[in-house]
This record gives sequence, C-alpha cells and structure tokens, in this order.
Amino acid sequence: MKRFVSVMLCISLMASLVSCGKTPTKESSSSSSEDSTRETEESEETTETSSDAVTGDPVIFSTVDRDGNTYDESIFSDYELTVINFWEPWCGPCVGEMPDLEELYENYSDQGLLIIGVYSEENMEGDVEAVLSDSGITYPILRYTSEFDQYQSGYVPTTILVDSNGNIIDTGEAYLEGLDSTLIVGSHSYGEWEDIVEQYLGA
Repeated sequence: MKRFVSVMLCISLMASLVSCGKTPTKESSSSSSEDSTRETEESEETTETSSDAVTGDPVIFSTVDRDGNTYDESIFSDYELTVINFWEPWCGPCVGEMPDLEELYENYSDQGLLIIGVYSEENMEGDVEAVLSDSGITYPILRYTSEFDQYQSGYVPTTILVDSNGNIIDTGEAYLEGLDSTLIVGSHSYGEWEDIVEQYLGA
C-alpha cells in the first residue's frame, strides 16, 4: 500500500512539473456557478481523467486566429502532420516549451509539419501577446471553441497529432497514466518533440 501511494505521489509530482491544471472552457464560464464549480472540480481530477477522442476520428473545427482569420479542418490536407498544442498564458510549462515548438516548426515546416497553438483565455489577451512576442511564435495561434472539448485531458499543455486526412493519431503510448494514447500531456523539450514528429513525417 505504501508503495502504491508513493507511486501515485510521484505521478502527481511529475504532472505538476510539466503541466498545469486546466481551467473551465469559455462555454463553462458562462454557465451557472454550480456547473462552473463541477467543471472546475473535474478539471482538477488526477490522471484518471480521459478524453472522448477516438483514433481515426476526424478532427473537425472552425475558429479564428487573433487577427480574425478563419481556420478549419481543411488546413490538415496541406500538411503531412499537424501538431495541435492546447496552452494557456498562465501556465509556466506551456509557455516554457513554446520556443522549442517554434524551433521545431521552423526546422520541419518544409517537410510537411504544421503546428497550431490553441488557447481559451480571451480575458488575458495582453498576457497572450507578451508570451507570443517573447517566444517569437510564427505558427498559427487560434482561439478555443467547444469543438476542441473532446481533446482535453484536464491539464495544459495537452497536444494531439493529426494526419493529412484530418484523423487524430494514436501515438501508441499514454503520456500520463489513465489517459488514452491520443493525448500527449505535459511539456516536452525540443529533442523529445523531434523524436515524436520524426516518427510520422515521411512514414
């Protein structure tokens, strides 16, 4: 029993070092206080949280970037691999990995890689602007919509991989115990991201 508790504590510590608890989405913030409380509690659950994402299911969405330009799932067909990274400006691990994601984008975009960042905190636009400026981000940054709800883990950053047909990719391993293997939870170094991406580019 003591060993089990120790293992669970280690998992929780690792999660806190590489990810942050996710706040309720825009949709939940406009609901009743009871719903908001319930969703906040759900977002703070341990790694037993799981998504509704299913490998092979098409990722369908329509949203805009910070300049009002429209993006939808048609963009996937132009790239061999799309990395969708859900982040928030208040999340240290999210912000910390963004320069590595930018470097990855710069180095692999000519090989068919697209990276998309998605955030929901529209009341923190000043912070978002500062993060993007400091990190030198050039890949698309889009606004969150409820269509992305099924790809959430309860933590940020959470990342999914999408193929050129718009289908979510099963990475073959769960990045936190209790989560399905379509979700990459937590921040990663440039080398770790490169190892992941190279498995799917030119495959």
